[in-house]
Amino acid sequence: MQTETNRGPLTGPERDGPVPAAGPRWRALLEMRWRARLQEVTELALAYHEAAAAVGYGTGGSGEDGLQVPRLLRLQRRTVTSRRALADTEEALARLSAGRYGRCESCAGAIPAQRLAATPEARYCAPCARGRGR
Repeated sequence: MQTETNRGPLTGPERDGPVPAAGPRWRALLEMRWRARLQEVTELALAYHEAAAAVGYGTGGSGEDGLQVPRLLRLQRRTVTSRRALADTEEALARLSAGRYGRCESCAGAIPAQRLAATPEARYCAPCARGRGR
């Protein structure tokens, strides 16, 4: 296992040790996820607005509401979910910049790097997440 004394600080998602606040690999991972999520939100929002315009939804047009409303609702739910994921990623980047990344927001304990590698936006260690029903 790499330690701070023999090969420099632990900075990668693949390590099990403590997570430094300024780990460039964590920042790169979170920024990559942010870009992907921003693109997904944009595409879903455009798809929703195009589908809504096609049926006159919200414009007083009659459209094919019976067939299109369920599709519009699905697109809307997916967009909301994607926006929440984007916000979670933005919050993780803010924690990284503030030096709080990798620390549980409930107990202040370290979040294992393995958990962060699986869910880089994690705000809680596993025991605290289980206690919160997450």
